[in-house]
Amino acid sequence: MGKHFSLMLGALLLLSLGPVRVSAQDANTSPPAASTQEARDAEAKAAWEAAMSAAVKGPAEVPFKAQAVLKLPIGYMFVPAKDSDRLLRAWGNSGGGDGFVGLVTPGAPDEDWFITADFVDAGYVKDEEAKNWDTEALLKSSRDGVEAENADRAARGFPKIQVDGWIEKPTYDATQHRLIYSTALSAIGAKPEDERSVNFHTYALGREGYFALDLVTGSNSIGRFKDRAKTVLGALDYNPGKRYEQFVAGTDRIAEYGIAALVAGVAAKQLGLLALAGLALAKFGGALVAFAKPIGIGAVALVAGVGRFFRRRK
Repeated sequence: MGKHFSLMLGALLLLSLGPVRVSAQDANTSPPAASTQEARDAEAKAAWEAAMSAAVKGPAEVPFKAQAVLKLPIGYMFVPAKDSDRLLRAWGNSGGGDGFVGLVTPGAPDEDWFITADFVDAGYVKDEEAKNWDTEALLKSSRDGVEAENADRAARGFPKIQVDGWIEKPTYDATQHRLIYSTALSAIGAKPEDERSVNFHTYALGREGYFALDLVTGSNSIGRFKDRAKTVLGALDYNPGKRYEQFVAGTDRIAEYGIAALVAGVAAKQLGLLALAGLALAKFGGALVAFAKPIGIGAVALVAGVGRFFRRRK
């Protein structure tokens, strides 16, 4: 791997959670930043062990932000926000943010994917646009949004990216209030034969906002793993009183944007962040499960850390 890419790889993986907000309470309760390589390695190991100790293995019912319950299927694992947050910090991230719920990870040792779960307290998102939206116009809007962020990515040392097209065009289930779509992305200048990043986005709309469940993997793996995202989406059930159909007009807060913005507007702002994580997984997915021992907590070590999610510790 190139030296430059290896140095930034950790950031690529960790940017998958998008912008984060760290509260004063988090800062006071989180482990202090390690000052030496040895200390960082020790914290990474401790954070990993804590995450695995706290991980919930399916089948189980996992509360999601007092909004819903995830009926975690067998073969899946869920790491709660607190321990996921510590793990992400140990890998160099600043945390999962206020809406972060946790990470859903595979139970099988040969599956290279992960799902970030977030609740966006946006209010009731109107879905009328889904009845007659133009998917090509939505794709163009996503491309424009990603392109607009490329100058900033380049200034920060990250590769410029582009939206190659739909892997799965946006579909909306108006009965279950579930949105699914998937895009393929690549670094500008990538070779045609290079594996692309795939972001498989699923949303569950509710009365007060929505859950965003984003699976990140590579184009060579999406055919095998996209059903994982659909399974997790189908396992999410809003609590009574929080369901989309229980919206009260004139009383409940309405979101400032409609459902199309989840595909082409709001989503475009974070699409590049997920793309960077996906590009890292696409390029190194096969190598992630090959690490047999911990290495430094520098950029390359973050690959080993993510790899342990997929490999499962003995």
